[in-house]
Amino acid sequence: MDPQLQKTKRSPWKWIAIIAGCLVLGYVLLIVVDTVRVHKQLLSGTYNFNAYGQETSGKGGSNVDLVHIYDVATSDDPAIGPVGAPIEIVEFGDFECPYCERSFPIIRSLVSQYGDSVRYQFRDFPLTDIHPSAEIAARAGYCAEEQKRFWPMHDKLFQNQDRLAESDIIRYATQIGLTVDDFKTCLSSDDSLREIAEDYQDGVAAGVLGTPTWYINGIRIAGVIPEDVFRQIIEDIISK
Repeated sequence: MDPQLQKTKRSPWKWIAIIAGCLVLGYVLLIVVDTVRVHKQLLSGTYNFNAYGQETSGKGGSNVDLVHIYDVATSDDPAIGPVGAPIEIVEFGDFECPYCERSFPIIRSLVSQYGDSVRYQFRDFPLTDIHPSAEIAARAGYCAEEQKRFWPMHDKLFQNQDRLAESDIIRYATQIGLTVDDFKTCLSSDDSLREIAEDYQDGVAAGVLGTPTWYINGIRIAGVIPEDVFRQIIEDIISK
């Protein structure tokens, strides 16, 4: 084949590659610029966390308190990460809440990424008036924790949020390797209900109105916090 003709045939692909590269570079630059903007706003205290109030179940709404520090961590609720980690994140959540489900992969990714720098604890705040399966799902989490398998159950419940009937939950217990007879007994026990009620009342006392509500080193922020913002908060705390 004539070399000049071959060069001409290849030219369109060359330009397509250049355009694609420019688009990727532009996208990366936009992310960098937005990250810098968020960082500056966080440091200056001007970041608008109130916007996340639109993404809560219940009566949450705009529910941010950047002034007070709330001590909502416990020694008996399920947690990932070491005690004394520089970042302590406590979530009051509802397994049937769609906004908690949206937040679930975000927080799991960040906890995995930052390892021992983060301690994340989940506490129950079932909104039973709007989520009929929230209580049985919360009981399932408690009973899985009794067998040291809370996090596999936590993930199963969020991954199957549209299937939270008791029969479904018992199937998940089998899938994650629980002793099913003990799980069933626990599921109907007063102990599970009492633990959930304690979490709920502690949440109310700390100003929880809807789910998810986060306490990041005691600072209350409600709603679905985007991953890039959550990461920037963590980075800022670590850097200090």
